[in-house]
Amino acid sequence: MSIVGAVLLLAALPACQRASGERARSSDNPVREDVKEVARSTEKAAKDVGHAVGAGSQDAWITTKVKSELGSKGFDPLRVHVDTDEKVVTLSGTVETPAERDKAVALARAVKDVARVTDHLFVGPARR
Repeated sequence: MSIVGAVLLLAALPACQRASGERARSSDNPVREDVKEVARSTEKAAKDVGHAVGAGSQDAWITTKVKSELGSKGFDPLRVHVDTDEKVVTLSGTVETPAERDKAVALARAVKDVARVTDHLFVGPARR
């Protein structure tokens, strides 16, 4: 049941008849318990989404930072591709020399919060 559905259900229910002075207990009202359960599950889902979004945004930040570092050192962003998943950076594409490959990997490793770098770079002639 969605929160909207629970609210609509609550609005549609007639008020319970009680003797004056009698107080309702939450266990007397199954709808109230359902609403509390919906609230708990919604809160948990929101926290899970928040953690997922937080991890994704950190990966995006790492990717941007690695691309920036590589670009500032002369690497062509159309030839060296960067992907990040759970703080693991994957470099792919083509570089001209083994020294460039080592330099690209070292630059990626030096970026803050990078856990590991996976090297899928090929060494080959520049295509123009």
